[in-house]
Amino acid sequence: MDVSSFMMRRSLAIRTHFVVACLAASLGATEIARAEQASADPVIATVNGSEIHESELAMVDEIVGRNLPTQDRIERRDTILKMMIDTILLSDIARERKIVDEADIARRTTFARNQGLMTQLLREVGQRAVSEETVRKAYEDVVLKAASEQTEVHLRHLVFLTKDAPDDAARKAIEARAQAALERLKKGEDFAAVATETSDDPVTKSRGGDFGWRIRPELSKEYADAAFEMKNGDISPLIKTGVGLHIIKLEDRRTRRPPEFDTVRERVAAMVSATAQIELVDKARAAAKIERFDGGASIAPTAQPSKK
Repeated sequence: MDVSSFMMRRSLAIRTHFVVACLAASLGATEIARAEQASADPVIATVNGSEIHESELAMVDEIVGRNLPTQDRIERRDTILKMMIDTILLSDIARERKIVDEADIARRTTFARNQGLMTQLLREVGQRAVSEETVRKAYEDVVLKAASEQTEVHLRHLVFLTKDAPDDAARKAIEARAQAALERLKKGEDFAAVATETSDDPVTKSRGGDFGWRIRPELSKEYADAAFEMKNGDISPLIKTGVGLHIIKLEDRRTRRPPEFDTVRERVAAMVSATAQIELVDKARAAAKIERFDGGASIAPTAQPSKK
């Protein structure tokens, strides 16, 4: 399993700070923080008698600050404080108008607090899991192993685009051009010269049809099936794909070269972090007694990374 798959898995296992911020703001995050702050925490503003403390501003800054436009420290602080003031004002109006009852607010507040605790726990677990040793091991077990199992081929090709042909006559004319190019190659003409003269691919024709090193997933099925069955120096017959006709020459093949450790270190570290978080969630689910009464399916363990 590659690094990208692990990153996709991480998005399923972890709630983002932005979601937590939206919940906290809508439920009166300032009240939650006030109940937990130290008595020495300075008051930086009051709104109709309700206090806003320095620790509250720091908390909201940590949660939502990254989503604000680029600002210097003073402007950012002012923006966040104004947002907190507006939150209190509008929350007071909502209570006066009985838009939401207090029991509902309490339930939502509990959920927001739990979201915050969960996010903090997952962050700490992920950070503790990352070390030079664990990242290096994951690189060897996942990245190097994946590369060693993949063959890549060096190709040249001619492309004749039929996808946008306006009618059958135009399509047949393109097919005739492709067949004529193939006949020239069969007679021994230089592939690069024919590609430069006849190919419809503006990028590769300037390089004599050089398509570079490719792995199977980068190619369409029809194209890949032909390319990976060829021997070095072989030229294919016409290959039809969704975009048109192709003629391929296989220049060489090799085991795929893995990326250097330093170029993927951050992505591998994120994978290690996500793996630890997923394992924590799965262990918690396995140890808990969870009963559902809505007819829904039981909560299954999060899909695990490959350990092969």
